[in-house]
Amino acid sequence: MRRTAVALLLLSALWCSSVSAQPRCGDPDPEISISVCSALIQSGRARGPDLATAHVERGIAYVTLLDYDRALKDFDEAVRLDPRSARAFANRGAVHGAKQDFDRAIGDLTQALKLEPRSATAFADRAGMYRLNGQYEEAIRDYGEAIRLDPSFQDALLNRALTLAGTSRCPDAILDFTRVIELNPKQALAYIDRAVCYEGAGRDDLALADFSKHIEIDPRSGEGLERRAALHFRTRDYARALADFAEALVINPSSPTALYGRGVVKRTMGDTRGGTQDMDTATAMRPNVATELARRGLKPPE
Repeated sequence: MRRTAVALLLLSALWCSSVSAQPRCGDPDPEISISVCSALIQSGRARGPDLATAHVERGIAYVTLLDYDRALKDFDEAVRLDPRSARAFANRGAVHGAKQDFDRAIGDLTQALKLEPRSATAFADRAGMYRLNGQYEEAIRDYGEAIRLDPSFQDALLNRALTLAGTSRCPDAILDFTRVIELNPKQALAYIDRAVCYEGAGRDDLALADFSKHIEIDPRSGEGLERRAALHFRTRDYARALADFAEALVINPSSPTALYGRGVVKRTMGDTRGGTQDMDTATAMRPNVATELARRGLKPPE
């Protein structure tokens, strides 16, 4: 199952605000924010919710610097100081997720939702944690709630589509991918994954159009080129298949799948020696590459 958009999801819980007593606690520059927030915390001027917010802002700065342990200490203190702070729970949940502690992440985001039950962002973030934890039904449910609260929530729509596609529910996934594309016609990921769903449904014409649109948006997409090449091969358009595999190898010369695919096409077109050399080299790089590509319909002639 593809896990794209997770990085955005993890950061989306870092809801922004500022401390009224010190506008630069929460500065976009994390070093400045840490310095100013630390001074404010140590000064004793901020108390209660204001002090909790200073810890949240400093924690967010630490997250920006990927210092999750210090961030977690700040979010722990923020929760202690202000147990009604949805931001503190949501941000602590994001850090637990970044540290692969998904059960704690889900617990914190559940508490954030108790405090702010209409937060589409918190539902989407908890859905992402469920998804990473292998709890796909719960993830789909939470993405659905996020979308109900915000029908134009592109990340939630895309992630629900990816989860549906990854759990063999392509008809529903196609609807979500289509909605994402309506909202953002330049969303390359939606095209390639909708194309894979169309392939599975035997709609090669629609799949080819989507693979081509994906490549138009992202010309450096080796995966897009390889998948389109495999589709060309299955429809016996060998010249185009060979061209796509060749282009994929320009982008990533060490791709065993592109190299093996090119070898299959070469052998099919009569270049037995060149094709066998490509296939043998690719197999040395990845022993299971033949099995992997056979699932895409790429098999050498008998």
